[in-house]
Parts: sequence; C-alpha cells; structure tokens
Amino acid sequence: MDYRRNQVDELKGICQSWDEAKKTLFRDKFGDVAQHLFIKLDDALLKAMVRFWGPTYRCFMFNKVDMVPTIKEYSTLLHYDFRDLLRIYWKQNIDFWGSLANLIGLPVDTVKVRLKDKNGPCISWSDIRYAMGNASDDRHLALFAFVIYELIVPKSYGIC
Repeated sequence: MDYRRNQVDELKGICQSWDEAKKTLFRDKFGDVAQHLFIKLDDALLKAMVRFWGPTYRCFMFNKVDMVPTIKEYSTLLHYDFRDLLRIYWKQNIDFWGSLANLIGLPVDTVKVRLKDKNGPCISWSDIRYAMGNASDDRHLALFAFVIYELIVPKSYGIC
C-alpha cells in the first residue's frame, strides 16, 4: 500500500509542477481524471464497501440480497427499451501489447517478456516513470493519464 501511496504522491508532484497551458491541454484531452489524485479517501467507507462486496457476482450483497439492477431497472435507468432480452453482448478480447509497447516506447517483445516475468501481468512503475521522463508532450500526457487510471482501476492493462 505504501508503494502505491508513493506513486500517488509522485504523480501529484508532477501534476502540480505543470504550467497552466499543460494542465489545460491535459484537461482537454483526458478530462478531469487528474483530479482523482487529490480526492481524500474515507478509509471507514472503503472498509465497509469491501465487507459487503461479493466477488463471485461482482456486486454488493447485504445478507442474501444482491444489489444488481434487473433488466427492467437498466431499461428505466438508460431510457432504452430492451426488446430482445436473449441477445448477449460481450467485450471483445483485445490484444493491447502493441498499444502498450507504443505508449511506453518499448518493443512489443520486451513488453510481452516483462508481462510474463512476474506473478501476474505487470509493467513496473520504474519503466513507466522512465518512459514519462523521455516522452514528448503528447505521449507524456497519455502516460500520465494511463498511470492515473491504473491507480484508480487497479491492474488495468497490466501496470503495477
């Protein structure tokens, strides 16, 4: 946990060191995602959420009641009439190694080897920090956004 905290502190420092033009450019490209670095977390609330999270069904469960919306509730929330309830959609399995290698500036084979080296798919923070230090403005901003998303949504695209 301390390691992740150090990443957040380092990213805050990077963000605060930018001039207003760079902050505006980042905000125009990636929205307000950088503001997530400055949100104060409520530890008690997080512990309560973890206690009621059901990893099997990926929803919050209170006793025997799960909090997953029904198709009818989704229909109401999304203002969409689900006529064919038997149709199923799923996210296509995307090979992200090429995109990740391009973003970091490493050969695809190197990224594949580093992802297979550890217990789970993972690119080290030192590799990302090095890539950010050597990146042009646009790629630097993209890497910065990428790392923020990794901190918000752990294990996204294999960063640790």
